[in-house]
Amino acid sequence: MWQTLCMGDFDVLQVIDAEGKLVDDDPGLDPELYQKMYRNMVLARELDRRMLALQRQGRIGTYAMLEGQEAVQIGSALALQPNDFVFPSYREHGVQITRGLPMEALLAYWKGLPNSRWDIEKHRTGIVTVPIATQLPHAVGYSYVSKLRGDDTVTAVYFGDGATSEVDFHSGMNFAGVWKTPTVFICANNLYAISVPYEKQTASRTIAQKAEAYGFKGIRVDGMDPVALYLATRIAAKRARNGKGPTLIEALTYRYGPHATADDPSLYRDDSEVEEWKRKDPIERLRKFLEERGEWDERIGEKVAMEIADLVNASITSIEAEPLPERDDAVRQGYSKIPPHVIEQLHAMQDAHGEDRTAFSADEIWNVGDDPDFADMETESLTLAGAINQTLHQAMERDDSIIVLGEDVGISGGVFRITEGLQDKFGDERVIDTPLNESGIVGSAIGMALNGARPVAEIQFDGFVYPAFDQIVSHLGRFRFRTRGSSTVPVVVRFPNGAGIGAHEHHCDSPEAYFVHAPGLVVVCPSSPRDAKGLLTAALEGEDPVVFLEPKVLYRAGREDVPTGHYKIPIGRARIRREGRDLTLVTYGGLVPKALRAADEAEASVEVIDLRTLFPWDREMVLESVRKTGRLLLVQEPQGSAGVAAEVASVVAEKAMYDLKGPIVRITGFDMPWVQFAIEEHALVDTERIAAGISQALAG
Repeated sequence: MWQTLCMGDFDVLQVIDAEGKLVDDDPGLDPELYQKMYRNMVLARELDRRMLALQRQGRIGTYAMLEGQEAVQIGSALALQPNDFVFPSYREHGVQITRGLPMEALLAYWKGLPNSRWDIEKHRTGIVTVPIATQLPHAVGYSYVSKLRGDDTVTAVYFGDGATSEVDFHSGMNFAGVWKTPTVFICANNLYAISVPYEKQTASRTIAQKAEAYGFKGIRVDGMDPVALYLATRIAAKRARNGKGPTLIEALTYRYGPHATADDPSLYRDDSEVEEWKRKDPIERLRKFLEERGEWDERIGEKVAMEIADLVNASITSIEAEPLPERDDAVRQGYSKIPPHVIEQLHAMQDAHGEDRTAFSADEIWNVGDDPDFADMETESLTLAGAINQTLHQAMERDDSIIVLGEDVGISGGVFRITEGLQDKFGDERVIDTPLNESGIVGSAIGMALNGARPVAEIQFDGFVYPAFDQIVSHLGRFRFRTRGSSTVPVVVRFPNGAGIGAHEHHCDSPEAYFVHAPGLVVVCPSSPRDAKGLLTAALEGEDPVVFLEPKVLYRAGREDVPTGHYKIPIGRARIRREGRDLTLVTYGGLVPKALRAADEAEASVEVIDLRTLFPWDREMVLESVRKTGRLLLVQEPQGSAGVAAEVASVVAEKAMYDLKGPIVRITGFDMPWVQFAIEEHALVDTERIAAGISQALAG
């Protein structure tokens, strides 16, 4: 059937032409499938028109139109099995209603309400993805886990022609080709990325041919022919289920209306072009086809139009009748537990508006416990690198859902040998040497987590994390909040951090402030082997995504007795590394040993606090220490503006100003890019600089 359909004068797969006539042999599909196909296309179009009317009335927000692309969405969606999973872009309303997403969930999204009705696991369809193409690596990661488990699940991911210019199109396609995942990529090529035409997006003659470079099959399909889309998707899904890897389907289609309700398409195309495409209309095409077969029911179109009008009216009326969530909804589901300072922020907002303060149960609040009692634990002497390696070994033994992935993490054991021995012990399917693509590493890890895995994504160096920034900030930190807690992504992103090893540019960065500022992320930076093991164990067993910074200057700088067994150090609890009465010195990571040396050499009694967790950091311990000492010195390696030290200083100034006996002092790096390694010493915060800061804080 596949070869027969690909024969003929057409350079694309087509089953029925614009006049509704078969162009080759009858594919022999169930007549009820054609009726369902027609009904769902009419349903999608009527929904589209009704949603446009609602937007114009101000009852929903900006809305992405789909009219003209019904064949792509309905034909492909009907070819998928119930357990298959769909990752949409933002125009896949036809796919979503075909997959059974409740109308209320769809309308609530476009009305701008929290997505509490959209259960992605129940309806097997991901939530709308706004950043273009970023869902492609998610689909690949999700399907990788399905393949690893031997599940009979195919993942389909939808996107437009403009998305093929994005880096994550490459990430997703390349990872899928290398891993041979059961993924179907469905590109709706409607010839425009908003206003930019196809020829200004790519020099490729076709999008389908791009698949060849990634090692798998690409198919061009008449995107106005729902039967062709159904058959192409069914065959691609069958190939995926049979272990033959991914397929890219390029559907040549068109959108009759604007890109979205805020767009004016008359600025970049003329009416004659639109009318030419309307003569290929998918709904009219299938109607004529059914007439030819004697299977047309004159009442179906009118009946569906009435049904959708009634359904949309009832759904929107129901949603509008519901009261909006209370203000406390804005601070729920960002994390598995609500940080206490966020509750303070909420209460301040409620006080300003004369509202009653929301009371939270103990189970809802991020209550941080104390460190375990290490007195009776069996220990061994380990470096920080050795402690992290041991933690990963033990965690992977306990939990077979943990997958380690990153560049060179397998055979080489990573640049710093942190993952050494893992691939030998757990195999190359759980310890994956990935392509060199940080966005793909983190993006596929997100998809893995959505399918129940616990990925540990290693970024080789701190300055290499920036290509993955979009995935970390746009998705990793937001998925729990976006899905109102129904989906979690407990990914740990590990990378070496900080300067001091004399390396080239991008090998000595300290980007922690970027991630501290990004909501939804936990940021951890241990400074000792014992802390590293306990904090990494907690990260691997928690429900929140964690950015785990490993001070590279400390990897093998010294040893410490580390418990050999399982233990956790609570995330969010700082550690007093040295007791003192006269000055509180707060620091973290690679500067902790320098701070301790400076404190030991000082004439005054200096209390040194190691934050360990940079978000949410231990406000209680720092404020208690400042109230005791009356003075505060903050020390960090990276540039000072808007850094961790600035955040701690602002909170202390706000909460403990009258306990201070002198000004807060900050010791930071320069507000400049990191220097070349031959003059690194010029920029490093060293013991002498910290000692000078101690003197300054005591004299203030």
